Amino acid sequence: MDAGTWVALVAALIAAIVAVAVPWFTFRFAMRQDHVRWIREQRAELYVDMLSEAHAEQEWLKLETADPATQERARQFFIDKRLSPAERARLGARGAILGSRAVNGRFNVVGAAAFRLLMASRIKNNPDAIQMLIDVQLSGLIDQLHEAVRRELGADRVPLSGAPEAGTPADDPQTPSLDSLLASLDNMPRFDSDDEDEQ
Repeated sequence: MDAGTWVALVAALIAAIVAVAVPWFTFRFAMRQDHVRWIREQRAELYVDMLSEAHAEQEWLKLETADPATQERARQFFIDKRLSPAERARLGARGAILGSRAVNGRFNVVGAAAFRLLMASRIKNNPDAIQMLIDVQLSGLIDQLHEAVRRELGADRVPLSGAPEAGTPADDPQTPSLDSLLASLDNMPRFDSDDEDEQ
């Protein structure tokens, strides 16, 4: 075969490869984009539920740790927005499957901090101080949860080439560990009966 025939065969082979490869790569790219879009939609819905539950738990905790007179007045107007135990467990499972480590970790820290504060309220005799700790400690942790969600979903900016991936060093700095955040609760001031007698 002469050179012209070889050129024609090579050109035909290249054309056949392009005809097969381009649709295949296009299909793979479209599938990946659909998967990313589905994950982001699922995460957005999940994070709304997480934030709603965190705020509901904070409101309930403030009522549970208030003095008896305040509880009696507030209970007739209070609406418990917390999820049922089964729904709360389902939310945790969704967070473990779909949520990022940063957001899911902060949500778990909020729940752990709420439990610690509830236990502290039952062994101390200073409801006002516990209420202050809830406002300062728990609200700060919920604010961090808000910040993690907004950073991951790009809520504070309009990305030019797609949303940033969670966990990149530039946009997602090192998240404090669960142990370090819980350890900060150990520094809460203690309101024992001995301290009250001295005052």
